[in-house]
This record gives sequence, C-alpha cells and structure tokens, in this order.
Amino acid sequence: MIFLAGLLAVLAIVCDVSADEEPEESSAERSPRHRIDFGVQWFDAAEGDIVTGSLNYSWVPLDHHAFAATVALVGSGLSESEGSGIGDTQLQYSWVPSARITAAAWVPSTLGMGFGLIVPTGDPAKGTGADRWVAIPTLGWVFSIGERFAIQPGLQYLYSFNEGAITDRFRSANLELKFLYVSKSGFWIDYTPSIFRDFEPFQDTNVDHFLTFGKQFTKVFGGSFTLGSIERPPIQQGSFVRDSDQFGEITLHFVLP
Repeated sequence: MIFLAGLLAVLAIVCDVSADEEPEESSAERSPRHRIDFGVQWFDAAEGDIVTGSLNYSWVPLDHHAFAATVALVGSGLSESEGSGIGDTQLQYSWVPSARITAAAWVPSTLGMGFGLIVPTGDPAKGTGADRWVAIPTLGWVFSIGERFAIQPGLQYLYSFNEGAITDRFRSANLELKFLYVSKSGFWIDYTPSIFRDFEPFQDTNVDHFLTFGKQFTKVFGGSFTLGSIERPPIQQGSFVRDSDQFGEITLHFVLP
C-alpha cells in the first residue's frame, strides 16, 4: 500500500510542476507563527482496530526556534483495561540554525535539534497513560535542495524516569529520514522511513514507514492524510506489542500569523 501510494505521490509532483511556475509570493508577507492540528488515527491491528486522536499546538516565536505541545486522546484498545480519555502530553522545543522555521502545516512538530518531554497526564488505570515521565533529546538537521525539496534526518533517544509501581522502564532510540516536497500551490508530500530500536523492555528493532499527502487550501486552513506501516509500541502503553499494523491518519491544520 505504501509503495503504490508512493507512485501516486510521484505522479502528483509531476502534475504540480505547472503550479510552481506561478509568481513568487511577496517576501514581506509574514510567515505563520501559530498552528493548531486536530488528528484522528486509525490502526488496523491484529489485536483489533484502534482509533485514537491528538491535539497539537505549535508556536514559532523566532525564525529558528519552535515549541509544540501534543495531547493524545487514547482509546481503550491500547490495553486490557476498558477506558478512554486524555492520554499523556508531549512537550517539545526545536532549534534549526540551518533553516527558517514557520508554523506552516508541512513543518513537523519535532524538527532539528531540541528536547522533548512526555508528561504522564493520562490515567494508567484506564490504559490511557503510562505513569512515567519520558525525556527525548533530539539531534537533527534540515538540508534544503532547491526551493521545493528538503531532507530532514533526525535521531531521538527516549528514556523514562520516575516510573510508577507497575510501569516498565523505557529506553529506545528512533532514527528517521524525512523527504519533503512542497509546491507553491500549497500541496506537499513527505515520506519518512523510521528505524526504532527498543532497549527496554523488549530489546528488538522495528522499521516503520509513513507517507503524507497534504494541501493548504487557504492561508488559514489545510488538511493532510497519512498512510503508514507501524510496529513500535505506543508511548502510552509500552507493553502493548504490535505486528505490522496498517496506519491511517486524517489531520486538519489551522495556521495563523
């Protein structure tokens, strides 16, 4: 499914070349500084379908600095407990001296160098939280290729602390390489392969794939659709084992000056 979608992505880029011949936008127009994302995720898991959600806020106070906060909305399928509600919250600071950051919809929440922190705001009794703090130092860069393409490598190390009495310690690393194309018409495609190495508690390695198609319809509103294959356990429930789940996500993006 991912490879077929990739072929469609290439065709979409070719068809979009004519749109790239439009005049450049005025450089005086201010880049967006605030963005709110509403996402709904669906996993076709061997253990049963799972639907979750997320709410993300991104703020870019300066051209090379960004902050983001993401709240997960977790379904009961993440554990044997029956419950759903607000999950754990991830906070993120990013710094990219090599590229100007905006809050445009195609700019990821985690970008370049920075530090993240997962706060246990979920309820472990309901299966919506992991009852542990997770620190996420990140190393990355942005390599621009012309005006429309970028390659964004990144390496994250995740380690937990202050775990609850029944919560496993969590140690893992995530290496990803994002390929991004953005047209002048507001259409974008990105493909991200990701290698996820778990050191505790499972000691195994997973390879995930994500392909996103998006469109900025107006200066304020945009939308995107992501397809993927994912094996890593969710952060909220590290003991939940996956087996090559198919993954889909629909996200609405609202960007403001």
